[in-house]
Amino acid sequence: MKIPYVVNLNTREAYATSDIMKTSPGEAPRKIVAEDFEWDDDFTPAPLTYFAALSLSRAFHKINPLKHILQKDVDMLMDLYPADIPLKASVPHIKDDQYWKRSFYTVFPSRKELGVTFWKGKFLSAKLQDYLENVNPDVFGEEEAVELSSLVSPYIYELSLNQLQMARQPTPPVPHPRLVEDTCEFSVPKVYDHIPLEPVLAKLYNLEEISLVFGINNLQDKYQPRYFEFTIADCESLCRGLEELKHLRVFRINRSNLDCSKVKIILQNLVKKESIEELDFNHCKIGDYGMKALGGFISIHNNIKVVRIANNRFKEVGIQGIAYAIQMKPAAPIELLDFSLNPMSLECATMFAASFVRSKEKPQTLIVNSCGFSGASAEKMAGILSLNRGLTRLDMAANDLSGDAEETLIRSLEQNRRVLRIDLRRTNISEKTQARVEELLKRNKDLLEQEMEPSDEIPPLYLNEPEYLIWEYNPNNPDYIPGRYPERVPEV
Repeated sequence: MKIPYVVNLNTREAYATSDIMKTSPGEAPRKIVAEDFEWDDDFTPAPLTYFAALSLSRAFHKINPLKHILQKDVDMLMDLYPADIPLKASVPHIKDDQYWKRSFYTVFPSRKELGVTFWKGKFLSAKLQDYLENVNPDVFGEEEAVELSSLVSPYIYELSLNQLQMARQPTPPVPHPRLVEDTCEFSVPKVYDHIPLEPVLAKLYNLEEISLVFGINNLQDKYQPRYFEFTIADCESLCRGLEELKHLRVFRINRSNLDCSKVKIILQNLVKKESIEELDFNHCKIGDYGMKALGGFISIHNNIKVVRIANNRFKEVGIQGIAYAIQMKPAAPIELLDFSLNPMSLECATMFAASFVRSKEKPQTLIVNSCGFSGASAEKMAGILSLNRGLTRLDMAANDLSGDAEETLIRSLEQNRRVLRIDLRRTNISEKTQARVEELLKRNKDLLEQEMEPSDEIPPLYLNEPEYLIWEYNPNNPDYIPGRYPERVPEV
């Protein structure tokens, strides 16, 4: 019966007859209860068609009756088919999404998914993920992996791998007649690679989103640092597989030892893909030169919109590369930048402020949570809002904005009618400042979709104003705070 899951459970509960109505004199003697869909459970024997469908459901890999029976019987079979039907038999012929949803929660009972609209793709993606995460790399067969990938490729649009097993490949000895072979396991160099992703990714032609973690979970007392390393060969294998993906939009590598040399190889291959819209390298080990490579990627790519690089290892040189890329015109239409958990100095804050003042349209969201801003650096970041008209959201949680930074923040917000959201949790600001910020944000939300006209409260910005002259010709002046304007001398 389709009704129990075609009709939403919340809808059934909302329109269900109350207990008071059921016991009322007019309703209690009713013999036919039309709203009770389970009235015949344990009351009438099942029809013969049910037992026939039950027998057919046990031999689907031998007999496929779906094209030869009525739709009502097909619906019955979908509720009876077990979740362990071989994928070779079920994937080409079973299209009912409820069957795949039931199979998903049968095979993966611990996983809870929300907002899924295509359960067949979700189940097949989870099956491929489970295979790649747990396969023994020493006996990994490319033929089996390619066969599975080819079978599920029309239905998979995202792939997430939370771990990758590592294979040990000893370095072959160098043949030399006078060389004594050293067989000590502590002195013989070894190369550790993961299973090759190239043959798998090359078949997933519909893939739009990929997330990777180079490491092993649940090691307990078997932890070894090498389990979290990956080599240049791993990157090259990954990039060769990415060449075949024509619709890739989101690329993630998280919680991995992704350093400058590896990220350069990946970016060199991704820069050719116009479909890329989001890069996520959170919790990696990207340094200054890797960030400069990322800045070059942003400056020449046409469609990248989201860049997440939280918790990495770059400093002033890396920030300089990103700041330069943001100012480039034309460049990528960046909408969101996430620099959280990266300690930044006053020089970093100065470069940031200069780039955001010059790029007046992008990005719309800047996330700098827990970056160690305090004092002058906090003032610079708060003062961005006085000159930048592109930001609509600024997250500065877990930074120290007490003191002069509070005054700069309020003064900047009073002149900015575009920003709609500011995250100021754990920033040591006073309740009075927090209340004033909320009041100004409410003002901006009320002004949405209204024509912006110059006023005395919020003056227009022109290139000949002193603050713009300062930023154009001396953007790295550490003594200048945006929003704290120099004295204006009236023209005679």
